[in-house]
Amino acid sequence: MFKKIMAYTVEFKTIMSLFFSGGIIIYVVFGYMLGTREISFEMIVQIFFISILVTGLHYLFWTEDTKVKLTNSWKLILQYFILGFVLIGMSQVFNWFEWGSKTSYMMLILFHILYLGGILGFTIYFKVLGFQFNQKMQHYREQNQLR
Repeated sequence: MFKKIMAYTVEFKTIMSLFFSGGIIIYVVFGYMLGTREISFEMIVQIFFISILVTGLHYLFWTEDTKVKLTNSWKLILQYFILGFVLIGMSQVFNWFEWGSKTSYMMLILFHILYLGGILGFTIYFKVLGFQFNQKMQHYREQNQLR
């Protein structure tokens, strides 16, 4: 039981760190294009909590042990709306921008582009490379369990 909890913890930290790093990179790149030259501690904390939420959604929808039995298309659509509403809500709570302004429309377009880009990236990975790596990983796990 303890080993399973530790395995989930390590996996959660790894995935959350990837989402956090991605969030920071996105903020730095697009913030720089919008004229922001620094990142506040407050924004880092907000990106941290968004990363935890996105990682939770990842586990809810995309792990092998998931209890959500929907098709991949429905999972993507549901996740899209959940993330969209959360980001709109957080933008208003933390005053990232005023709704209806030019910045809000730019952020809406950015959300669509990044979400579709992420879907395309994962699709390419799983179609082209993922199954090769999954088979090699399965073979590696089987070899290590026999020892």
